[in-house]
Amino acid sequence: MAKVLFFNLPVHGHMNPTLPLVAELVQRGEQVIYYASEAFRPAIEQAGATFRGIDAFFNERTPVDENLVRFGYTLLRATQEIIPAILSEVRADQPDYILYDSLCVWGKCLAQMLQVPAVASVTSIVRPRSSLHPKVLASLPAAMPYLMQMFLEGRKELTQFRAVAKQLHETYHIPRPQLAEVYTSLAELNIVYTTTQLQIYGNAFDDTFKFVGPSIGLHAQAPSFPFDELGNEPVIYISLGTIFNDKGDFYRLCLEAFADLNYRVVMSVGNKTEMSHLGTIPSNFIVKPFVPQLQLLQRAALFITHSGMNSVSEGLWAGVPLLMIPQAADQFFIAQHVQRLGAGKMLRNTQLNAQRLRNAAEEILAEPAFQQMSANLGASLRQAGGPTLAVDEIEAFKRRHGV
Repeated sequence: MAKVLFFNLPVHGHMNPTLPLVAELVQRGEQVIYYASEAFRPAIEQAGATFRGIDAFFNERTPVDENLVRFGYTLLRATQEIIPAILSEVRADQPDYILYDSLCVWGKCLAQMLQVPAVASVTSIVRPRSSLHPKVLASLPAAMPYLMQMFLEGRKELTQFRAVAKQLHETYHIPRPQLAEVYTSLAELNIVYTTTQLQIYGNAFDDTFKFVGPSIGLHAQAPSFPFDELGNEPVIYISLGTIFNDKGDFYRLCLEAFADLNYRVVMSVGNKTEMSHLGTIPSNFIVKPFVPQLQLLQRAALFITHSGMNSVSEGLWAGVPLLMIPQAADQFFIAQHVQRLGAGKMLRNTQLNAQRLRNAAEEILAEPAFQQMSANLGASLRQAGGPTLAVDEIEAFKRRHGV
C-alpha cells in the first residue's frame, strides 16, 4: 500500500472528475489523503479518502478573476499561504507520491520540496510542454489581442506575482514559478480527462500525457431537484459552471429568450447570484443555485454551457448538443474546437441578445446532425478508459519510481 496526498481546487469542475479516480485508487489499496474545502468532505470520504481542509486559504467562495494574470496571482498567493500552514503535517505524512490538480501550484511545490514523484490531474485542455511548439505558435496571432488586454489590465498583479514567486524560490529552494506554468502545472505523468480528439493539438503531446477520457461517476453531494415538475416536456438546460457564474445579465437574457418556448428550461445560477435580482421567472423555467447536472443531462435536448471541459464532457457523454457561451480562459478554445467538430455552436458574449440566443438554440434543436455528432463523441469518450486506465497509468508510474 502506498500513501498519496491529493491537492485540488475546491470547485466542482475540478473535484468531480477526480472522485472516481480516488475510489479506484482506494479499491486497489492506496491510502489517499485529500486536501480540499469542507463542502467536499462528504464526497471525498465517500470515495474512501481521508479529508483535510484548506478552507482558510482557498474555498468555493474565493474570488476568481476572469483575467488570467490576476487569477495566476490568486493561485500563487494561495500557495504562499498554504505551504507554511501544512508543511510540517505533509512532511510527517512521508507520502510516497503526490497527486495535484494542474492549477494547484502548492501541490507541485510540495512535491519538489519533498522530492517525491508527482502526478498532475488535468481537468481542462492542456498545452504542449513547449510554448514554441509549431501549433502553439500558429494560434498566437488570433489570441494576441486577448493576451495584450489581459497583461495590460493585470500589470499590477504581474509585478506582485513575480515578487511572490521570488519569495517562494528563496524560502523553499524550489524553481521559481512562472506565470504560464501556473495554469498548467505539469508533472512527469499527466492524467488528462479527455481524448486526443477533443483536446486541441491532440497529436502534439508526448508519452507523459495520458488521455483517459472523462471520469464520470461519483459527484460531490448532488442537490435535490423536483424532477416530477419536468413532466414529459423536452428540456433545455442552462449552466455557466461553478467559477465564472455571477452573470445576472446573462440569466435575465435567457429568461427573455425562452419565456414562451415550448420547452421546460432548467437554469442553474450558482450561489453568487441573487434570485430576487432576476425578476419574474417565466412559468416554463425552473431556476436553482445548483442542480444535479448528470441526471438533468439525461433529460436534456440542449445544453447551454460556458464550455468548461468538465461540462462539455458530461454533455457529450449524454449525447446532448451544445450551445456554448465561453466566459473566460480556455473555454473559448474548447468552444471553437467543439464547434469545428460539429457537436454544437458557439456564441460570444459580445454577440448576445435575446433573439440571437433563441435563434441559435432553435437552429441546434432543429438540426439532428448536432445531436448525432454529440452522441458519436460521447461514445468515444465512454470507450477511452476512464478511472481504470488512469490508475493503471499511475501504477506503471509508481513501478518506474520504485514505489
